[in-house]
Amino acid sequence: MKLEDLSKQIGQTSGFPPVHLWNPDLCEGVKFNIDRNGEWFYQNSPLKKESLKILFASILKKENNNYYCVTPVEKVLVEVDLAPYMIIDFRIDNDTYLFDTNLNYSFALKDTQISFLESNEEIIPIIDVRDSIEGFFSRNIYYELINTGYERDGALYIESANQEYCFGKL
Repeated sequence: MKLEDLSKQIGQTSGFPPVHLWNPDLCEGVKFNIDRNGEWFYQNSPLKKESLKILFASILKKENNNYYCVTPVEKVLVEVDLAPYMIIDFRIDNDTYLFDTNLNYSFALKDTQISFLESNEEIIPIIDVRDSIEGFFSRNIYYELINTGYERDGALYIESANQEYCFGKL
């Protein structure tokens, strides 16, 4: 299928398509995965076109702790090592942290869930980017972020939009 055809099928003009309204049957035999570096693969081959990755990210849906790329007519499981989005930059605007992802999406740290994932003896903060779809921090951005935080009771915190967020134990 061509990228233009897929865009037409999902009706994407701006923002995110209403994947929460789509419940097609699972399409077996197709393999998508996102590795721990945020790289996307289709049938074990890397997806190199950024526009294609951004399009697929726009049709992600999370159901029962699994990720799927969903259109009105098909649903494909996406195996994810850490999380679909990787946070690659941040800035602070009016006391609110704004995060940029590797998939051309930005969001504010406001009323956001943060959880922790243990992987290879590391504790990795995982943040809700949008619609229960999660993101992880690139290592260098995480280190920059913790330099803006403060320590209390052996844990690292930052404050954004008048809310306090714990980013792990020190």
